[in-house]
Amino acid sequence: MPILESLGWKAGRDEVGDNFAIIKRGDVQLRVIPFIGKRADHFRVAFMASVSTKTFSGASAFIFGSKDGHEPIIVTNGLEEKVASFSTNDVVRLSEDAISWGFSQDIEAGLAAYRALQTDVKGAMPLRHLAALAIAGDVQTLSRYQRSFAQGDRLSFVTYITADLIDRALSLAQRLVEEKGDGHA
Repeated sequence: MPILESLGWKAGRDEVGDNFAIIKRGDVQLRVIPFIGKRADHFRVAFMASVSTKTFSGASAFIFGSKDGHEPIIVTNGLEEKVASFSTNDVVRLSEDAISWGFSQDIEAGLAAYRALQTDVKGAMPLRHLAALAIAGDVQTLSRYQRSFAQGDRLSFVTYITADLIDRALSLAQRLVEEKGDGHA
């Protein structure tokens, strides 16, 4: 990780103990989880990369009621490479490849895909759906979700999506619309 830090990345450890590194440009955050495996006669190396924004990750954390983190918008598992020897030059190359990939991604397309999700998706996708709707200022959809929850219709959301999460997503969307002053609330 010291090599990545010398290249401008900030190193850390996630909730399951994996090392990661993040580099930022404006609101865009690129996160990599490096993998280096020593074999008898070679190394296996890869950078699993994801790209997000501070705005999206912050919205996800606010809605979920957790501390800020990195909530991915676009993910690649990267291609694992087999190299005879592993050096600083390999880390630099992998870093450059990840940066090239990450900062060329279409963030808006990724957010649009999250906004278009159905309410019955599993895993982290429902939270990402709500966060994408909130930062887009989609008060109409979030208000509809809130009304449905109030009437006892959970819209097939997974159980961790509660009325409180819907309320926080809606309040965030309303606040962002008010800040923009575009009157869509």
